[in-house]
Amino acid sequence: MSKMSRRDFLGLMAGAAGAGWHSGCRILNPLKDAGTYSVALLGDTHFDSTDTKKYHAEYLTDTSKARYELHLKEHVRNADMWADRMPRLLKASGACVQSDTAFALQMGDLVQGDCANPAVHKQMLADMLRRAKDTYHELPFVTVVGNHDIRGTGALKAYDEMMPPVMAAELKCPVTETTFAFRQGPDAYIVVDFNAPRPDVALLKRLLAESADARYVFVVSHGPAIPNCCGRWFLLGNPKYDANRREIRSLMAARNAIVLAGHTHCLEYYDCTFPEGRITQFVANSVWTSDDAAKLTVRDEGAAMYGRRATAMKRRYGREISKTMRASLLRLADEYRPYVKDYLFANAAGHYRLEVSDARVAVHFFSGDATSPTRTFVLRQTQTVASSAERPVDLLA
Repeated sequence: MSKMSRRDFLGLMAGAAGAGWHSGCRILNPLKDAGTYSVALLGDTHFDSTDTKKYHAEYLTDTSKARYELHLKEHVRNADMWADRMPRLLKASGACVQSDTAFALQMGDLVQGDCANPAVHKQMLADMLRRAKDTYHELPFVTVVGNHDIRGTGALKAYDEMMPPVMAAELKCPVTETTFAFRQGPDAYIVVDFNAPRPDVALLKRLLAESADARYVFVVSHGPAIPNCCGRWFLLGNPKYDANRREIRSLMAARNAIVLAGHTHCLEYYDCTFPEGRITQFVANSVWTSDDAAKLTVRDEGAAMYGRRATAMKRRYGREISKTMRASLLRLADEYRPYVKDYLFANAAGHYRLEVSDARVAVHFFSGDATSPTRTFVLRQTQTVASSAERPVDLLA
């Protein structure tokens, strides 16, 4: 893997262009055994300035006062996080890079958005990308688009113009859209833009079809593919896309896909068996809002607990849950519950390391700025090394 200088990166970030994804798009693993490697993982980062006016000065005149005041709470939260905790978290993630680490992967909401100006939005993205390159150096840095990454006047156009060329530069292969794919050794990574009216269902179906020869298929989406039943904001979660959602779910299950996601600001684990095959989902969170928020606090655990939140939740976005919304969430829970074989929902913020080999796929969770794993989640494990007495989610580092 050749090393990219900071100057080369910034130049490519400003003007690189691709020509479409194809199945030959691969990261060159520096190890002889390309089938054993690790990946540095980050959940949502919501990059922002410690000065709430730096990126958001024009936002008040660009939106309603009520919306501005609602989002200002997030800007204040981010300013507090990025004054100390988030730089510490990034430093710790960089310190946990190993000799077999192939690339870094971030789950979307890379930045806060709310810039009201496309030029400022691009600057915000560029500032966070510099921090990422300072953290991971020559490693490719891959990110999936989140809802905040395209929030604000001109933000969608700004992201579409800027980020596919950046991903092309990082992966050293053509990327022209916000849904794309690449190979790491024998494995396929499909990066999906979940934002409505996207994703491009036809493209996603093609990429899944082209992954038929992969050892593991990883689907990377900001919004989870398996819903936590707290809302409809997940991959193809709008009711009008229900037919597409079920079709894509079947195709992912047929590939025994491993879904990596963010968005919920919680740590979540799902293992599901559908008629077509298996989907295992891990939801990462890096939004470190307070020192205590790094502590792993399990709220729900075990398949029987799936869907409980749809019943227990009273309010959403500061408003009472309507009967119509609750009925919709309960129908979702009923639809997925028969297929959920294991489940965990926890409050926790930190960074992660994905480890991939023939024997297993595991995620190590590092709380806050820890450099020793807090807990290990085994997403896949071969029968030869699995113990019938242990549940994968219970394995401690």
